[in-house]
Amino acid sequence: MRGLAAGIFIILFLYLGSLNLLQHYFCFSGYFRDEEVNRIKELQRYVADNRISAADSRKLKKWAKERNILEFTISREEWLVFNFSYTEEVSPGSIEINRQGWKSYYTVIFQDGKADVYIYEGYDKKYYYALFVVSVIAGVAVCIGIFIFGIREDITYIQQLKKEIDIISVGNLDKSVTIKGNDEISQLAYGLDQMRQKLNEKKQLENELRTAQEKLVLGMSHDLRTPLTGLITYMEILKKQEQEGRASREYIDKAYDKIFLIKNLSDQMFEYFFIDSHKEDILEAPEEVSSAIGDYLSELCAMLEYSGFLADIQYLEWRPVLIQVNIDYIGRIINNIISNLEKYGDKKQDVQIGIIYRQDWICVYIENGIAVPGSYVEGTGIGLRNIALMMKQMGGKSEKQINEKTFVLKLYFPVYKETGK
Repeated sequence: MRGLAAGIFIILFLYLGSLNLLQHYFCFSGYFRDEEVNRIKELQRYVADNRISAADSRKLKKWAKERNILEFTISREEWLVFNFSYTEEVSPGSIEINRQGWKSYYTVIFQDGKADVYIYEGYDKKYYYALFVVSVIAGVAVCIGIFIFGIREDITYIQQLKKEIDIISVGNLDKSVTIKGNDEISQLAYGLDQMRQKLNEKKQLENELRTAQEKLVLGMSHDLRTPLTGLITYMEILKKQEQEGRASREYIDKAYDKIFLIKNLSDQMFEYFFIDSHKEDILEAPEEVSSAIGDYLSELCAMLEYSGFLADIQYLEWRPVLIQVNIDYIGRIINNIISNLEKYGDKKQDVQIGIIYRQDWICVYIENGIAVPGSYVEGTGIGLRNIALMMKQMGGKSEKQINEKTFVLKLYFPVYKETGK
C-alpha cells in the first residue's frame, strides 16, 4: 500500500512538474514556430510544383495525410476555403471562421491567389508521450523498490517475532513482544503480547495462590500440632492416673476441649477448600437488604447474647436497596463471625453492628474489642480467610482491621442495579 501510494505520487510529480516545464519551453523557445514555418515552406513548394488551388481538397488532403498532420485549414478574408477534417468540399463563402489568437496563420500563394493557412502537426505529443512513459517507469520502479524493501522489513520483523516467541515458549513470560507499525503483523504482535501478559498474570496469580495455600497449610499444621500435643499430654496423664486407680475429671475435660478445638480447625480447613472448589455457586434473586441479610443479622445478635455479648444495633438501618447473596455463604459467614468473637472478643464491650450505604455498595460492619491483647495473631485466621473467599464469590469483598485492642470486620456487597435504570 505504501509502495503504491509512493509510485502514484512519483508519477504525478514527475509528469505534472515536467509537463509544466515542457510547455514553458515550447511556448518561449520558438520550437513550434520553427517547425510550422518549415512545414509551410514545404507546402508552398508542393503547391507551386503541382499548381494547386486553395480549394483543391483532394491533393491537399493527400499531402496532409502523408505527413500525419492533425489540423489543416485554408481561409480567405475570414471565410473558410478548405478544412482537412471535413469529408466534403467547402462551398466558397459558406462558412465564416473566427480566428483564435493563440493560432498562427501563414500566407501561402496558391494557383488561385493568396490564402491564410493554419497547420498543427502535433509536434509536442511525442514529447508528452515520452514524458508520460518515463514518469510511469519511474513510479513503477519506486513502487517495486518500496514493496521489496517493505517485504524485507516484514521478513526481518517476523524473524524477530519468532525469536521472541521461542523465548516465551520456554516459559520466560517476562519477555515482551516487539510491536512496530500499524499493519496486520503489528496487530498480530499486539495480540501475542496481550496473550503473554494474561498468561504471566495467570502464572503470578497461581504462584500467589500456591504460596498462600502453602502458608495456610503450614499455619494449620502448627495450629493442629499445638492442641494435639496438649491432647497427647492429657491422655498420657489420664493413662497414668488410670493405672494408679484415679482418673481426674479435670484432664478429661481438657482433653475434650482439645478434641473439640481440633475438630473446629479441621472443619474450617474443609470449609476453606470446599468454598474454593465451588466458584460457580449461583446467587439468589436480587432482594432488599432487610430481606437478604436481615434474618441472619438477627440470628447473629441472638447468638451473641446467648454467648454473653451485648449487641449495639443503633446504626443498623434498612433501606430499599437491592443486593444478591448466596444464603449458604451468608450462614457460614455468620458462624465464622460468632466463632471469632467467642475466641477473641471482649464481652465487656458491646458488639457494634451497622450498615453504611453508598451508591454502588453497602457495607455491613461488626466491631468489638479483643479480650486478650495480641491473642489474635497466634492463629492462622482461617475463619476470616473463609469469609473473604465467600464474599469474593458473591461479587463483594471483606476487610479486617485488627490491632491489639480492637477487631473490625467489614463486609461489602455490590448494589444490584436493574438494566435500563
